[in-house]
Amino acid sequence: MKLGFKIPAILCVLSLLLLQCKDDEANIFRAYVEGKFTYSDGKFLEEPIHLVVDKKIIAESFPKESGSFVLAGPYDKGVYKLQLKDFKIKSFSTDTQGCKISNDSLSIEIPDGVTYVIFNDITLK
Repeated sequence: MKLGFKIPAILCVLSLLLLQCKDDEANIFRAYVEGKFTYSDGKFLEEPIHLVVDKKIIAESFPKESGSFVLAGPYDKGVYKLQLKDFKIKSFSTDTQGCKISNDSLSIEIPDGVTYVIFNDITLK
C-alpha cells in the first residue's frame, strides 16, 4: 500500500518539473551556421571552430576534411560570432545581409536576430 501512494506522488512531481523546463526552453532560439572553408594549411582541421555570444561559447565543432562544417547552439539575442582560434579569415560569401569580418580577422560577426546562416565559402589567409 505504501508503494502505491509514492509512485503517483513521484510521477506528479516529475511531470511538474518537466512542464517547467519546457516553458523555459520555449523562449530560447537556436543559432545555426553552416558552410565551407577554403584552407591551405592542414593544421586548420585540428582546431575547433566556435559560435560565440558575449565571449561565451555556445557551439563547438571541427571542420571536415572537405572544409565543411555545421554549428548550432542556444541563442537569445545580440550579435554573435563564428570564431576561429589561430587562422585568419581573408573573405567570405553568404546571402545573409550584415555579416562582417571582425577587426582581428579571427571571426565573422553575425547580426542580431539572424538565426540561420549558410556561408558558401570562407577563405582563410
